[in-house]
Amino acid sequence: MDFVSKTNVDSLAIAIGTAHGIYPKGFVPKLKLDLLREIKKVSPVPLVLHGGSANPDEDISEACKIGISKVNISSDFKKVFFEKLYEVLKETQGFMPPKVYPPAIEEARKVIYKKMVLFGSINKANLY
Repeated sequence: MDFVSKTNVDSLAIAIGTAHGIYPKGFVPKLKLDLLREIKKVSPVPLVLHGGSANPDEDISEACKIGISKVNISSDFKKVFFEKLYEVLKETQGFMPPKVYPPAIEEARKVIYKKMVLFGSINKANLY
């Protein structure tokens, strides 16, 4: 790819139908997996999917199988973290971090683990 050789980037974030953050209610994104396949054929560097949050699991899973190496999902786990945090604060009227953060952290961990399984990234740290 001309862009990669001229810029010397070590990864490439591509636009294939995603957006950052959580999508508006009722909007269902559709990844352009055919475009991803074409880009993967010519890219000499790892591909990144920006805006991976709130996308259908089957699309993200397929994108990883095709060649996405990194998926940004910050909004997915921040959403459940803060929802749980607000719930705990409302229920307990608590304000001490050791009491209100653990349930929120646990909810975020569940989402992160589910995404790691979805992406096929469990037990892959030794590859880097």
